[in-house]
Amino acid sequence: MNKPIQNARRLCCGPLFRRSIAFALFIAVGLGGSTAHADPGDFQAMPGLWKTVVITVSHGQPGQPSIRWHCVHEGADPWLAFADLSVPEAHCQRSNQHRSSTALAWSESCSAHPSLSGHGRVDFDSAEHYTASIELQGHGEVVRVEGKRYAACTDPTD
Repeated sequence: MNKPIQNARRLCCGPLFRRSIAFALFIAVGLGGSTAHADPGDFQAMPGLWKTVVITVSHGQPGQPSIRWHCVHEGADPWLAFADLSVPEAHCQRSNQHRSSTALAWSESCSAHPSLSGHGRVDFDSAEHYTASIELQGHGEVVRVEGKRYAACTDPTD
């Protein structure tokens, strides 16, 4: 009478069952894994006319804002459309780029005297608004950006 229970226990708790569960979990994690190489169209920012306010920060003091208007088209690369930030008076290289549907983050390595390193980040709080910044080691925040979408782009030359 205990034979059917023992056979059922052997099937549900045996090594073959455990390996099957582990394999299923491995596949599930792989399918839902990293978005670092995600399609630009999956990025949760709306295309259109964007107003970008850039403020350079020096010794903790914000400078005069500069305003830039630009069109972002459907399927545009978010790294070029929203994370095109530069550190003043330094030539920097971006590395270790990470992306989610609402954020971009990266490391900065700058060739200045002495060399500088830090990180940058773009965060969308909605599909039509973001904030961004670059911070460098020993200098704190050096660039602050706010972007807001205003309208659709009406002409291919926008």
